[in-house]
Amino acid sequence: MIFATPHTAAITDGRTLVLLDPETGTAVLPGGKPESRDQGDPASTLRREADEEAAARLGTPLLIGHVADPARPRSCLRYAAALTGIGPTRPDPATGTTYTRILATPEQAVSLFDWGPHTSRQLAAVHQARQRLGIPRAARQAVTELTGTTSW
Repeated sequence: MIFATPHTAAITDGRTLVLLDPETGTAVLPGGKPESRDQGDPASTLRREADEEAAARLGTPLLIGHVADPARPRSCLRYAAALTGIGPTRPDPATGTTYTRILATPEQAVSLFDWGPHTSRQLAAVHQARQRLGIPRAARQAVTELTGTTSW
């Protein structure tokens, strides 16, 4: 999960960046497969993928665990980082998809995913990461679409 950390009167927001496929409405988190230019560093992969898919700039990524892929013999690493800025929307170079970028509370975000019985553990990991990153719990609020360039 990537947390938004905009400051208004020194109050941190605490919402999560979620990407929506404009054709299917499917929710995804920024991320992807390592490339040689990442030099074997998963945090570099996350930074690159967040930039490619969402034009997002991140603080220091924090490893929060992994999720097993029941369809394949692999796991996906899960990282969290503070969202420090968003650039203008553009197509993901790997897929050509220009995602709709939204900010949602972690509870709203997990409701968009089909994580089945792992949902409660995912949400607990998000809140642990939020605490470790020093980000307060997000207040209840409407989901917000990010359409322009913003930095926090």
